[in-house]
Amino acid sequence: MARYFDRFPIVDYDGDIAKNILARVDFTEKTKRDIYSTFEFTLEEGFERPDLLSYNYYGSSKFDWMIYLTNNIVDPYYDYYKSSEDFNSYIATKYGSNSNARSITLFYRLNWHEDERTITIQQYEALVADETANARKYWKPKLTNTGAVIGYERIKEDWTVSTNKVLSLSLTVSPSGFAVGDRVTQTSTEAYATVDYIDLENNTLTVKHVNGTFTVNEAEGIKEITLISQNIPEAETEYWYAVNAYDDEQETNELKRNVFVLKSSYLAETEKQFIQQLSL
Repeated sequence: MARYFDRFPIVDYDGDIAKNILARVDFTEKTKRDIYSTFEFTLEEGFERPDLLSYNYYGSSKFDWMIYLTNNIVDPYYDYYKSSEDFNSYIATKYGSNSNARSITLFYRLNWHEDERTITIQQYEALVADETANARKYWKPKLTNTGAVIGYERIKEDWTVSTNKVLSLSLTVSPSGFAVGDRVTQTSTEAYATVDYIDLENNTLTVKHVNGTFTVNEAEGIKEITLISQNIPEAETEYWYAVNAYDDEQETNELKRNVFVLKSSYLAETEKQFIQQLSL
């Protein structure tokens, strides 16, 4: 990566001479329009590093910067795919541990990937469908070649909601010991949720990502519970799952596994264009 900055212009930064790493270059319009100038490549475990990819394809590791440029990567340490080792190190640095990352709920998503059931017409008609909930919206007809309905299967949609429900917990003591993002747990019911807002004046906690059922129990410090919003009705909870920070980070990283590589026949001309743009 150091070679990427070799030809960057020199600037005077508060009296110090430094490389202008904020300078940006891009492919020419001709290269951009040429759909045959790049090909898609899937990074394999153990060979993810761009210098290794550069060496294996271009015959030299010095063109790792071309991998970044081709994929419009600004920050190679965060925007590029992370190996298993780098990913675990990143999680440990950001969240403290894998278990901590898995304990943090970010949002909710439909779980159709894990549900391969086909229900009968009678089962579908028995599903709740009123003003409080509509479980039928998670299913679609399964048809024969002639168009006859023989059952229902899950819709394959990646719907998401920010949280399942929001509660206000009125406490018998000050919530000053809590911070936004903390987990609050009721021992007797094993219910838990994430603190979203703290009202010290009224001794209340607003919580989201509720798992289980909180109950009024002054011995445990809860004197009143108010439902603020219910994004996922109780009759529909089986169709959703909580996405935690670890899984979300892993999914985001996996989306980076496929990269575009500039074909070697375009390399010399593109490097020349790169040098010319920086000289301007």
